[in-house]
Amino acid sequence: MARVIMVRHGETDWSREARWQGHSDVPLNALGFEQADRLVKPLAKQQPTHIVTSDLVRTQQTIRPLAELLGLPVTTDADLREIDVGSWAGLTHDEAAARDPEGARRHDEGRTGWTDGETYGDVAERGTRALNHHSEGIAESDLLVIVAHGGLIGAVTGRIIGLTAEQQRVHLGRISHGHATYLRRRESAAGPIWRVLAYNAPLLGDAGPPIELTSH
Repeated sequence: MARVIMVRHGETDWSREARWQGHSDVPLNALGFEQADRLVKPLAKQQPTHIVTSDLVRTQQTIRPLAELLGLPVTTDADLREIDVGSWAGLTHDEAAARDPEGARRHDEGRTGWTDGETYGDVAERGTRALNHHSEGIAESDLLVIVAHGGLIGAVTGRIIGLTAEQQRVHLGRISHGHATYLRRRESAAGPIWRVLAYNAPLLGDAGPPIELTSH
């Protein structure tokens, strides 16, 4: 069964200010670069063999120290981008609510607030497509590390465990910067079946992962 770790990028100034980033290409801030450095030891211990990121700079900056240490190439995929929040990009929740109270209410209820970007169902669909594509053919002895975005990782996790987009928003917590979701893939006649081993788990210091990745 293929092993996958999905990691959220480090902090940016926009995420520190709780601004929706979406497809905006916002770089890491100083803390974000520190978080990227702190990922190196625990991830290197797992001996990753493949690295894929979204095509936005904050994900590539997050994984660069690990990729350079291990000498691994980094593949980028636009399907791993954060959800497109349309005209809400750069806004805080309060700013969005002032402009669009009804949209903010929909968002708070687990639905999509903006009307000119993607839905959470859209991002779950393309993110799951990317996960299936990049993990296909990965040997059990290999490890795929995917660096992406909190909204996408949450949406994909919800999709593969059978939640609707609205259920995922309500019942799965947010992904923290530099935190990991551990997955295992096995094949079936109907297509890949995914098992979530850990969600939003910290990758800090020398502690390593909170679960055994080789467990079935």
